[in-house]
Amino acid sequence: MHRHSTKPLILAVITLFAAAFALFGGDDSKLLLGKWNMVSITTDGESLKWVLIIKEVDGKLAGSLASEDGEASTKDFSFADGVVKFQAPYQGEYYDVELKFADGQLAGTWSNGSDSGKTSGTKAEG
Repeated sequence: MHRHSTKPLILAVITLFAAAFALFGGDDSKLLLGKWNMVSITTDGESLKWVLIIKEVDGKLAGSLASEDGEASTKDFSFADGVVKFQAPYQGEYYDVELKFADGQLAGTWSNGSDSGKTSGTKAEG
């Protein structure tokens, strides 16, 4: 009887899974880079459209916002455990934004004192 070693097969499978993890599950932060078309719902039900721009600066993620009012930088931008957090300037105040990154989308909340609402977005094409 001739026995084949399974070591090469096992090593190939491990290598394949490691490559897939590195490409798809390793570092979600690379998937965030680019422009996101966002919508925030105000406390009175109005939909505010804006763009979240995520870049890598000095090895860390940074964000800025664009709307019909212009462009502004976020404060305290962070990404950990699939959650993006930052402070967004709006009408002279800063709002806390917390978004969960899942299934290629961002969804979460904005808040400022007693006001809060939902925010969500999808990555812009191109």
